[in-house]
Amino acid sequence: MTFRSRALEAASALVIIFASGTAARAEINAQAVFDALAKQASAQGLELTANSVALDGSDDIVVSGLKVGVPGEDDGLEIENILLEDVSEADNGAYVIGRIAAPSFTDTQNGMTIDFEGGSIEGFYVAGPNETDPIAGVGIYRALNVGALQVSQSGKPFFLLDGITAEISPYEPGTTLEFDAEIKDFTIDFANMPDARTRKTMADVGYEQIRGRMNAEGSWDTASGKLQTSQSFTLDDAAILNFDFAIGGYTAELLAALQKMQAQMQDQGDQAMGLAMMGLMQQLEIANIEIEIVDESATGRILDYVAKQQGTNRESLVAQAKGILPFALAQLQNPAFAAKVTAAVGAYLDNPQSLKIVSAPASPVPVAQIMAAAMSAPQSIVDVLAVEVSANAGN
Repeated sequence: MTFRSRALEAASALVIIFASGTAARAEINAQAVFDALAKQASAQGLELTANSVALDGSDDIVVSGLKVGVPGEDDGLEIENILLEDVSEADNGAYVIGRIAAPSFTDTQNGMTIDFEGGSIEGFYVAGPNETDPIAGVGIYRALNVGALQVSQSGKPFFLLDGITAEISPYEPGTTLEFDAEIKDFTIDFANMPDARTRKTMADVGYEQIRGRMNAEGSWDTASGKLQTSQSFTLDDAAILNFDFAIGGYTAELLAALQKMQAQMQDQGDQAMGLAMMGLMQQLEIANIEIEIVDESATGRILDYVAKQQGTNRESLVAQAKGILPFALAQLQNPAFAAKVTAAVGAYLDNPQSLKIVSAPASPVPVAQIMAAAMSAPQSIVDVLAVEVSANAGN
């Protein structure tokens, strides 16, 4: 299993293990709580097992020898102990876990070491066997706090993360959920990367080490299905990527249909599931999408690197790209849009500052309409979505 999949697995595990709210106190069945938690994790594609689960006092649970993995995979993440604090029963056989504390640990496999500072999630709802609310069924939590993380190969750190935080407003059916998240400062030391090709390429580009961070915020109206979010991903002295979007139709009913489809098609191939997913996605509608790249040196460095690989210089490479672009865009069969893109990309390559792509139709466009246009008149999609491309605006 790759470091990336293990890191995603660890992050997913932390999110899938936590709770909110209060309820009447009663003696908790520790094994029943863990079984419910494992069932909920299974719906998200994760497998939870433990060597032992024991009640500590009246409402705390100690899970020992926790293993988090993906079904069918041999290895996984192992955590010696996790404490489930302030556990209480809720309606319909559900549980509320006040806080889960994940301790610090060090895990080494195949020469790669992960040092994790620990973390916690507060307010996670563990659905009962008769849960009818699809949103509550996937797991709602109030706050996530992931501590510092360091990944090393043969004693040389190549990835360091200061931490991750996230908060979600209290959930009630039919209300709007507000959320925000932050990936704190992280550092990638390409000079210590295990892969020699990566080390050389990044050194040639001029980035032996890079530092960055990400912020996101948004809201989801669970009644109307309107979901909107803004994200900003920064790589110091490289580039900033801003991504905003708003969609409609992402209702609780659609989420329930997706969950049912996934449960029914677990044993079928990815292609069959993809086709079924595509059918359900037709219920969504696109309100707006905005993607912006703000250059802070990355474009020039990459152009210089590619030019050197081709035995030329940046000016000649840019001229070549500007000459090829109109022919590539001709396939869209939309001359007006092709001319706008050619002008914008050309201006950006000549003087890299910012490049923005915006889709802002006068009214939300159903995904079903977009798919129909893609099959009958693909050249019309640009106009259907009202796509515009601009460069160096406001700079």
